[in-house]
Amino acid sequence: MKAPRKPTRPARRPLQDLPDGVHERLDATPERLARARERGETPMLGPDRMRRLLDPFDTMRANRLLAPHDQKLNDIRWLVGESLRRTHERARFDQLRAVAPERLGSGGFGPRSGLPQSDIALNARDKLRAAEDRVGPHAWPILNRIVLEGAGVRDCRGLVPELATPWRADAVISDRLRVGLDMIGGLMGIAPRRPKDG
Repeated sequence: MKAPRKPTRPARRPLQDLPDGVHERLDATPERLARARERGETPMLGPDRMRRLLDPFDTMRANRLLAPHDQKLNDIRWLVGESLRRTHERARFDQLRAVAPERLGSGGFGPRSGLPQSDIALNARDKLRAAEDRVGPHAWPILNRIVLEGAGVRDCRGLVPELATPWRADAVISDRLRVGLDMIGGLMGIAPRRPKDG
C-alpha cells in the first residue's frame, strides 16, 4: 500500500513578479510617508521593491531596546505596540469631522454625527479608551507619541518636564513605555489576561 500523499501548497511567487497594482496596495501609507519626510528621511524602494522606512518603534525592537535582556519579551512588547497601532487604524479617528452644535442628535438616516460608521471602529475606540485608562496619564502620552505617531524617545522629553537631565528623561520615558506596553498586553490580546483585564 502506498502512503497517502500530503497536500501540496501552490508555489509562492516572489515579490518581484507581482503586478504593480499589488505593490501600490502593499506600499507604506501616505501618513507614514509624510512622517518620514518630516523627520528628514528619504524612503526608498529596496531591491525587493518594498519601501523601507525607519520607524523609531520598529528600530527599538530591532536594537532590543524594549527588553534588553530578553529577546522574547522584546518581541512581545513590539507585538503589543503593533496591535495598538492596528487598533488605532481600525478606530478611524482620522475620519472625525466637525459638526455644528445645533446638528448634534438631530434626526436623519445613517449614523449620527460623531459616531463611527461601523461596529469595528466603535469597538476599537472602546478598546483604545480602556487602554488609556489602564496605562494612566503619565504613560499614555508617551505610548501615543512613540507607538502611534512614530516619534523617537528624544522627541518625548517634553512629556517629562520634572527631569532636566536628558539621559534621565530618556530612561524614564523608556521605562514608562515598557510598563505601558506590559499593562495593555492582555487588553490587546497578545499577553495572557490578568484578572483586571475583564
